[in-house]
Amino acid sequence: MSTIFANNLKNISGGNNVNINQLSGIDTAGSITVQGEGFHTTNLQQGLVKAWANFDESGTAAIRDNFNVTDLTDNGTGYFTVNLTNAMSSDDYVRTGSAGENANTGGNRVLGLRLPATNSFNINTRNTGGTLSDTQDTCVAVLGDLA
Repeated sequence: MSTIFANNLKNISGGNNVNINQLSGIDTAGSITVQGEGFHTTNLQQGLVKAWANFDESGTAAIRDNFNVTDLTDNGTGYFTVNLTNAMSSDDYVRTGSAGENANTGGNRVLGLRLPATNSFNINTRNTGGTLSDTQDTCVAVLGDLA
């Protein structure tokens, strides 16, 4: 197998689209499109999750695994700040998540995501009665544009 080293690739007519399987793009950031379902395409960079974390709030809050999350700030029972390693371009990004227990010990949980800043957002977890409560299995994800 051969390896090709190049700074730029152009098609034979001098244009920027070079097709490699189903992947094509131009030589600027944010420009790669991929074929999705059917004949529809999507922008690869726009479709990626920019940050995520899985953590245990009970006891001393601990991140189990993450991407682009530096740490958590424990603001009290059921109330945390998720701090991002790389900031988002504005506070209009999407935050989503879920909260629950690892075993059938605490019932269902409700997760609230609020007060976004470009480098962090707050979450609160509540039991089914509406009281702030720490959970054993909290997961969050961020979608949008990095700064």
